[in-house]
Amino acid sequence: MRLQNRIGNRVWKHTLEKSIDLAIRLISSASDDNLIRLTYALERLAPSSTDAYSVRVVRDAFRSGHPSIILAKKLGRGLSENYRRGLANFLVRTLFYDSHARIGYEKKHGFSPPFTVLISPTMRCNLSCDGCFAGEYSEDDDLSAEVMQRIINEGRNIGIGFYTILGGEPLLYKPLFNVIEQSPDSIFQIFTNATMVNERVVERLGELGNAILVLSLEGLQRETDDRRGRGIFDRVMRAADLLRESRAPFMFSVTPTRKNAEVVVSDEFIGLMIEKGAVFGWYFSYMPVGRKPDLSLMPTPEQRDYVRRRVNEIRSTKPIILIDFWGDGALVSGCLAGGRQFIHITNNGDVEPCIFCHVATHNIKETSLVEALNSEFFKAIRKAQPFGHNHIRPCPLIDHPGAMAGLVKRYGAVPTHEGADKILSDFIPELREYSTGVKEIYKDVWEEEYGWYERWVSR
Repeated sequence: MRLQNRIGNRVWKHTLEKSIDLAIRLISSASDDNLIRLTYALERLAPSSTDAYSVRVVRDAFRSGHPSIILAKKLGRGLSENYRRGLANFLVRTLFYDSHARIGYEKKHGFSPPFTVLISPTMRCNLSCDGCFAGEYSEDDDLSAEVMQRIINEGRNIGIGFYTILGGEPLLYKPLFNVIEQSPDSIFQIFTNATMVNERVVERLGELGNAILVLSLEGLQRETDDRRGRGIFDRVMRAADLLRESRAPFMFSVTPTRKNAEVVVSDEFIGLMIEKGAVFGWYFSYMPVGRKPDLSLMPTPEQRDYVRRRVNEIRSTKPIILIDFWGDGALVSGCLAGGRQFIHITNNGDVEPCIFCHVATHNIKETSLVEALNSEFFKAIRKAQPFGHNHIRPCPLIDHPGAMAGLVKRYGAVPTHEGADKILSDFIPELREYSTGVKEIYKDVWEEEYGWYERWVSR
């Protein structure tokens, strides 16, 4: 009977994957009129009023020619067969398997497991960018392939199917693609400086179909080469061309600073990213952690708001998805750290609440993923969230200085590299001044632009 069930489940899973693959191709090729007709049928079949509302939102997007629909069609047409398969595998797992595991975990532990686990398997890097957030970690140790695979396996058991690979430069970690190959129904986004992306790497990615590169740059050529080194911009562009030509989806990542905040949300930069084939972009404003932390590099409160406003505008007018890690706090109800939606595991195994908060009470080499997520330190962080009612000021490090410092002290979290605690101690006076400036700007913004949030959470 068990064997029959396993065979049945395998056939059912295969059928679902083929159906989703067909749906992706249908969306990319069908006319808008036919897709609008399809939404009426889906609305009648919707199991709840919330689901029906979501279908109507999609229908309105088709009618208005919203950029998200243009992007979805472009992505569907541009994906290679292996990437369509990888996406279908992930969606089937997320919708029909992980949801049950996550529900079971929440019933047992009182909170849902994080959406993603961030892993830095190596801190070795072939660049030395000014102000790198990871620039002070030890490069002596790489996370073993066995430990990395165990993290992913334990994540799978509790319903986590999405992993973010950082560094250092992840492509210097030799076991990386072999580890990814062991989890074909998970998705991996890999942040890379792109200098090691060549034809062989792109070919391997195409074979896997479940790993997406995130190319890091600082804007256009001048900004990128100024921070990352001469010639790096051209190498990033070459990597983008290789990925597009192989029909592999990719993203970009930028660090808005006081020097480049306007450039990274300019029409020229966004137009270039769309032309090169990027489907998604991450914005992580400079944080004074890591290599020679410099508060003067932080975007001013005015620049931070400008990035937020431009990201919102671009999403409504351009066929690309953008996420502003701080400015989009309202979409996720504030801070995500401490296992609420993610954690960060370093090359040494330290389990940090956030990639910008370099402290830990547990090491994954000595504990399980579930035990780390249920640490008293992480429980306290989750209990304290959100750290304020204005969710576009979500961060307990720079928007509410001292909030994380108090938790670190109370639960005995220790720095994971020398100087990691400066943002929790030495910089507090300057960060309070900075946060006051952000608060003044965002007070009216929250009241005037985010009235939808209260209506949304009360649904």
